[in-house]
Amino acid sequence: LPGRTMLTSEGSVNRSTHLVKINGRYRLITPIEAERLQDFPDNWTRYKKTSTGEIVEVSDRMRMFFMGNALVTGVVKRIADELQNLL
Repeated sequence: LPGRTMLTSEGSVNRSTHLVKINGRYRLITPIEAERLQDFPDNWTRYKKTSTGEIVEVSDRMRMFFMGNALVTGVVKRIADELQNLL
């Protein structure tokens, strides 16, 4: 089933937090699950480049923020394809 809209607050627990229920217990989704919901490859958000050019690993909380700030790439592509078909 489709997931709800992800927000930049995904790294915290609030009323919009995505949870998964397994064997009667709830847990937060992982960064990889968030990437999959947003149609990004696994570990897409694992690293970032600093202002000095260094590549560093980011926290899970920041990875969730990244996904809350993203568009679902597959949906954007389908919209673009349909617009292209109109031309």
